[in-house]
Amino acid sequence: MTEGPDHGDDITINELVGAKDPVASSADAASMDPVPRRRLSAHERRDQIIDAAIALFGTRGYNGTTTRALADAAGVSEATVFKHFPTKDALHSEAFSSRVIDTQDELIAELRALAAERKDEALLKRVVSAIIQGLEIHRDMQRMLLFAWLEQSVEENTRLSDRVLEFPLFPFLEQWILARQTEGEFVDDALPLLTAAVLGLPLYYGTQHKLYGLPTKQSDEEVAATFAAFLLRGLRRSR
Repeated sequence: MTEGPDHGDDITINELVGAKDPVASSADAASMDPVPRRRLSAHERRDQIIDAAIALFGTRGYNGTTTRALADAAGVSEATVFKHFPTKDALHSEAFSSRVIDTQDELIAELRALAAERKDEALLKRVVSAIIQGLEIHRDMQRMLLFAWLEQSVEENTRLSDRVLEFPLFPFLEQWILARQTEGEFVDDALPLLTAAVLGLPLYYGTQHKLYGLPTKQSDEEVAATFAAFLLRGLRRSR
């Protein structure tokens, strides 16, 4: 019997197709190595911690949020949290101010321009829109504030209220209403009450439909236009 060729070292087509080139295999292995992540700057790390804090404070409240949970949510150690914020209270305070106060500069610039041109209705419409949109964009922040109001003592809430009134929008509105009163355009009613009326209407509506998620048939544009016209009728002096 004639022996055929020795196929002991032969490979099948399937094996050939499945075989990997050593050079290609090395390249594939290299491509699978984890890409080194860019090291965050101190400012970026601080923002990362604040974002995590707002989310947790908005779902668990201040008392229900531990620094350990804050660190885990931010993906850092507790030591890193304390490196940026000496206390949980300091973090809570910074989260509150950095996401609200620091975002109002552009809005105030727009309002000042409208005030200079005496465009009262357009100014009110912009205020209403900003408040409603802010409640939608910063839902976690609003939840955090609601928890704070409910958890804190009267004294603590008084301090928080004072901080809220430091928002650039509040003193601007008071100054604008006072200026229009001085010019004889607006009624001479108590300034704090008029300011509260301008703020209260969009805040109530925004809380109902942006924070609580209740349905509405009106667009934000329609709401802003309706509220602005309504508020201006109440502010203007009768001729």
